[in-house]
Amino acid sequence: MTTKNTAKQPISTVKTTRRGILTALTAFFIWGAFPLYFKQLAAYDPFEIIGHRIIWTFIFLLIILIVTKRWQWIKTLKQNPKWILYSFLSGLIIATNWLTYVWAVNSDRILEASLGYFIGPLVGVALSMILFKERLRTLQWVAIGFALLSVAIQVVMIGSLPWISLVLAISFSTYGTIQRQTPLTTVDALFVETAMLVPICVWWFWQAGVVSSQLSFWFTSNIWLLMLAGPITLIPLLLFNKSTKLVAYSILSFMNYLTPTFIFFLAVFYYHEPFDLHRLAVFGLIWFGLLLFSIDLWRHRPSKMLKLVNSH
Repeated sequence: MTTKNTAKQPISTVKTTRRGILTALTAFFIWGAFPLYFKQLAAYDPFEIIGHRIIWTFIFLLIILIVTKRWQWIKTLKQNPKWILYSFLSGLIIATNWLTYVWAVNSDRILEASLGYFIGPLVGVALSMILFKERLRTLQWVAIGFALLSVAIQVVMIGSLPWISLVLAISFSTYGTIQRQTPLTTVDALFVETAMLVPICVWWFWQAGVVSSQLSFWFTSNIWLLMLAGPITLIPLLLFNKSTKLVAYSILSFMNYLTPTFIFFLAVFYYHEPFDLHRLAVFGLIWFGLLLFSIDLWRHRPSKMLKLVNSH
């Protein structure tokens, strides 16, 4: 696997390509199937699962770096020392996202996780306004308003703040924002992030008293299912990080709907989580907001859509 270490483009000049769209689609579909995998790990502590995700992702990335002799990231961090701290913060953000998602899946709250990723695109648009000074159009404001209204309705009608949904939406959108700015390539950025979190995971295993705290467990056949968390996590995340350089930010934010759609169908039709009228009202507002957002993108980006169709 090779990745070009190209100079960063300003957010406004990122061109959407067909290759970028296909890369993002693949990532979102893999993420949508995650509940099928993490349900198999329900017997383990969520922190334990995340510890394995981080450690095995780091190990697989280390193998990639050794095989491809990729050490440019060391020089890059020396030239940009502030990104050592930013990478650590980025790693904490994505680890928080992972932990929240795994806990939701194995606590039979997959619908709330789905709602979080439905809200995510609109959070992404709001972040683009705040951080990149992008001006929002009327329909974009209305779409964000429907997202806020859906949260308010859940608080009033269901009686609880959808904290799972909010944590997932904010953490994932924030992580994607940081990845657009890092001077590191996709592989290098993820390697640095996980490398900085591995000592924390090792320390947690040492003192937590879970099954993975026993050294003998790491040499049993049971470890293989947990080891898969490495490549299963690594592949879609690499694809997503790559797509951030090939797809305009607003379009990529909107494409997030693919992941929660798959998760939603798994939650309702495969795992049979309750879906009453209250939840229908919450999801209905989000879906309507995303519909408006979709219409706005279609109306205001005809040249980009044409370029996407004709790109190679």
